[in-house]
Amino acid sequence: MKSTSTSQDGTLLGLLTVALYAVFTLLPGSSTMMVSWPWVFLWQAALALPILWLLWQLWHKPLRAFRLGGGLDWIVALGVIGLIVSTLGAEFPQQARWYGWAALGGVAAVYALRGWLTTPRRCLRLLQGQGGLAIAFILVSLGLWLSQIYWPELARLETLQQYGVEQSFNFNLTSLRNWQPIGHQNYVAGYLVLMLPLLAGLAWVGRGWQRWLWLGGGLLGLVDLYTTSSRGGWLALIATAVVALAVALLRSPLPKKVVLPAGAVGVIALVGLALANPRIRQLVLALLSGRTQSGELAYRFITNAVGWAMGKAHPWSGIGLGGVPVAYQAYRPAWAGREAELQFQLHGTPAQLWAELGIWGILIPLLLSGWGLYCTWRWLRHPSPNQLLAPLVWSLLAGLLACGLISLTDYQLDILCISGGLALYGAVLATTFHSPGSASSPPQRITRGLVGLGLGLTVAMGVWLVPIHRAWQLSSQGFAAIRQDDLPTFVQTLERAHQLAPWEPYYPYQLGWKLGDLSYQAPPEVAERLRRDAITWFQRGLKASPYQEFGHSNLGWLQVQVEPKAAVQSFTRSAQLVPAKQGVFFGLGFSLLRAGQPEQATEAMVLELLRHPLGLTSPVWQTGQFSPLYAPMLASLEARYSEFLEQLAPGNGLTRYLHQLRGSLRWWQGDLAGAEADWTIGGTVISRAVLDLAQGQPVDAAALPDSPGKFAILAWQTPSERRALLEKAWVTQPEDLPQLEEGLPPPEMIDQLVQSMRAAESFDQWLHIAPTWEPRSKRLGFGVLSRHIDGLLPADYLPRIENVAMVKFFEELLPSPTYRPEWDRALQPQRQGLIQSLAM
Repeated sequence: MKSTSTSQDGTLLGLLTVALYAVFTLLPGSSTMMVSWPWVFLWQAALALPILWLLWQLWHKPLRAFRLGGGLDWIVALGVIGLIVSTLGAEFPQQARWYGWAALGGVAAVYALRGWLTTPRRCLRLLQGQGGLAIAFILVSLGLWLSQIYWPELARLETLQQYGVEQSFNFNLTSLRNWQPIGHQNYVAGYLVLMLPLLAGLAWVGRGWQRWLWLGGGLLGLVDLYTTSSRGGWLALIATAVVALAVALLRSPLPKKVVLPAGAVGVIALVGLALANPRIRQLVLALLSGRTQSGELAYRFITNAVGWAMGKAHPWSGIGLGGVPVAYQAYRPAWAGREAELQFQLHGTPAQLWAELGIWGILIPLLLSGWGLYCTWRWLRHPSPNQLLAPLVWSLLAGLLACGLISLTDYQLDILCISGGLALYGAVLATTFHSPGSASSPPQRITRGLVGLGLGLTVAMGVWLVPIHRAWQLSSQGFAAIRQDDLPTFVQTLERAHQLAPWEPYYPYQLGWKLGDLSYQAPPEVAERLRRDAITWFQRGLKASPYQEFGHSNLGWLQVQVEPKAAVQSFTRSAQLVPAKQGVFFGLGFSLLRAGQPEQATEAMVLELLRHPLGLTSPVWQTGQFSPLYAPMLASLEARYSEFLEQLAPGNGLTRYLHQLRGSLRWWQGDLAGAEADWTIGGTVISRAVLDLAQGQPVDAAALPDSPGKFAILAWQTPSERRALLEKAWVTQPEDLPQLEEGLPPPEMIDQLVQSMRAAESFDQWLHIAPTWEPRSKRLGFGVLSRHIDGLLPADYLPRIENVAMVKFFEELLPSPTYRPEWDRALQPQRQGLIQSLAM
């Protein structure tokens, strides 16, 4: 009998499903590993196994054994219909099929678990297994954070002390938050707030050593949540605790005089632990003081605005699952500046679902929420002694509430361990709330027909997936080859990958970028062929993904030497997609200059410097074809600042910023009186010190607040300690540098800075003749945002020539804010004016 039951349950398929679920729960960096070869194949297997498990059980069991009850089956059916409609109407249908299949795998997991959960004992065993996996997750997370983040950061801080820089561990740096093992701190927090209530419920019903196991795991989970420094996670958990306290006051058999103080102490303890984290404490203080334009709040505001625009443009179907990273920049507002330039998810589940599914993405969650409330109410009115223990039911509901709250600020349904946990919770609750009863099932032939249909769909999807995975495998081999400088194999495998999956922009972009990069290093006769091939591949990439500024900008730099008019078109499209991107209007101006349009070229350069004013200190303006533009460009730039200042209403927040920029521009040109007039209104302590030095007045640099500029001035004033002070200035950077070696001062550059100081007659002169370098902007996150991480990390072709002293030490004189929407709104009409003039 037991053997028959095991056969009907499809135990082997179930165990394989659980095994892969555990693998993607504990695998370090799982959210990114799932988009690399061969892990992507295992991820697909993890999605297909629940479907096969469900089909096996359907073959052996009556259909009524899988009913979720309470109308939930109709909601699921409606969701599947919405998924089909969205896929049929998707702008990028291949991506929609890829992610639509993943969604069907999640639905199948709920039904497969429902078919297996035939008794309350199985429900309890499943929850205990999930609780054990959650504890393993917490231990892995804390262990990896300590070994890979915390201790290495302490070593980095100790190294910085050798340069006289005293810093402490800082959770405000993204790289120091606990993102292990999933790959992002918010994902880790999302998983924890989903599982911590379950651990609490298991501790409540547990006995003996098991109770201590669950309780200890829960406490470690709180520590783990602290290390994520996730504000959304803590707010969700605290809000859930408050709701739980309210429910306990209404439903607990214990006296209210016991429940209220105990619950209040628990909530206060959670609040205290959250506020002990400096990042969360800063958020609370910022909100209380009305400061809401911090970068991390801004990018969520931007991504939600993008999601609203996507859904508004396609209200009945959305843009399709998987369409967000491909179409994101087409819907991104110009006022977003340099914040959230490209995203693969919208940091808010309502925004994501509305964007990708349209009205279906709003309707289905609302219906699911209504189903949960209704079934909970019915369960409270008609409890059954044979059902799951009430504390466990409440713990599952609390976990779903916490997960729902954090979903308002983050999208996590594509994370296997989180979506798998939700499927498990849903199946257990459906089993608890609804008994299959004795309702008749359709004839067996209909059930078998459904199995045949499902198996046929699975085989069809498998056939469709085979070339995609083959392309992924080939590209992985190609990337391994190019890292060994085997260009022919790289080209051959990437070409074949593109043939197998022509809708994937990643392969032509990678091939085009690498060939283009090599063209800048090759002899002229080889460079021409490489550049021509690179242009072709970039064009193919843009055909598959037309809304990528990366493709248009780098194509423009390849075209500018041979087809300047085509380059103008490429940079124009880049300027339409991300107008505040550094180098976009510079590239447009250079293309216009090459095309024989100097007036429009000057206008483009002015627009570049208005948004990125530090560029005016570059020596590039003194060379070759740029030198005739420099004087009229600076004159136009100052006139433009003055026009903006005249148009601003009194008290406008831009007033100080524009006075600061105009003052810096005047100071750079030697107009010290004009600089003083502007900096009196919009200057900083560093700008005041720089002006005093230029005017020959004494400066007490030691009294200035610690900053790169302070130590650079001290280096000028203290020749005997010049090298050490310049090194200290170099490492005193407010940047999030995940690698120690990236933040340490390069000895050769420090030598050049020391020598240039020695050769200068004044501090001002040193800043003008300081050493230069030619860095290239890397497209950090290109792989993750492209949903492939096997390949190379591209760097822009933009030929930046920078004044090192100004860029490293005095950037605050000519700042370019990442996010200042009022400034980008003010600039946008002028950008559009230039673009429209080019279209005539």
